Amino acid sequence: MSRKLTIPKDVALEPVPEGLLVKFPAEAAEAGERPPLCTVLLPGDPRGGEESRALLNRLAGRPLLLAGLLEEGPEALEALLPEQPPWRRGKPAAAASDAPRCSCGAGGCGHAERAMAYGDAAWAADAGVRLALLGWTPETLAAAALDLWAARQPLPDPAAALRQAAGGPERSPGEAEGGPNLAEWLAEMADQGRLHLPGPQLHDVAAELADLRLRRPGVKPGRETGSDSAPWAALLPGVPGAAKGLALVAGRVMERAAELAGAKRSKPG
Repeated sequence: MSRKLTIPKDVALEPVPEGLLVKFPAEAAEAGERPPLCTVLLPGDPRGGEESRALLNRLAGRPLLLAGLLEEGPEALEALLPEQPPWRRGKPAAAASDAPRCSCGAGGCGHAERAMAYGDAAWAADAGVRLALLGWTPETLAAAALDLWAARQPLPDPAAALRQAAGGPERSPGEAEGGPNLAEWLAEMADQGRLHLPGPQLHDVAAELADLRLRRPGVKPGRETGSDSAPWAALLPGVPGAAKGLALVAGRVMERAAELAGAKRSKPG
């Protein structure tokens, strides 16, 4: 059967720790009889297996693919995932005990081969199935790759490196006097708002600033220098005086523009 086989709706495929569990109805013995459910377990490659370890090692050398895995999911690893499913990679002379078996127990029923055909189709169509049958999820594979990086380039003093990255003191507070450890210090700094908190991304900003100019008596439209503070407070949380600062900048820009325009008009033609 072709690996481009369309999987019928009454066929269920479920990745399990042991491999891929395939369930589908068998052919009815007589017309009108409800067919029994056949269950076939197709073997997977455990996390410690050869293909699983090879995938981890290949990914550890491809930082951009690791970033793609975290952002896009298993589809980012198409180039690294093996083409052959585990149940097709066995040796031709493999023992009969290693071959997938059907739960119906009938010899020569053909259900195991049918299940493998469905498994082939799922393997070819879904990178997530391939990753799961190698014993990984995107999260566990990414964590293992990062652990591998750390093991290959160990830090002489991880606590000091963390303090440096966090902008902390040269020594952990209380290191000599029995005070809080580094983790407690970082938690305290975060609670006090003294660690950097990323602001909203540009596409996350929902404030409407187009028509929020503060109209003043005697000021022509387009000449306003004031600004309503509420939307700026929403746009720039934690930045006090944002609206006032913007008004000062805008006022100075308009004054400078007027000076330049006046100088240009005063020049002889």
